[in-house]
Amino acid sequence: MPKSFLVEPENLPHVVKGWLKAANLGDVPEVEIVFTDSEVLIRKPHSESLRKWAEPVVDEYDRAFRRLAGLE
Repeated sequence: MPKSFLVEPENLPHVVKGWLKAANLGDVPEVEIVFTDSEVLIRKPHSESLRKWAEPVVDEYDRAFRRLAGLE
């Protein structure tokens, strides 16, 4: 199960701030960093209700991707 936390971009290292700018996330007040079994995602945070609604879809997508990529 992924673990995540919210962080203000000014508290991130300079190189990560560059990644945020490249991903058009340089001007958001906070970003969500998500740790999964095999990757780290940096994204604009979603509301808690949207996360709960999307969780089954994301889990299904992740399972399909792992099967296609031969990771399962």
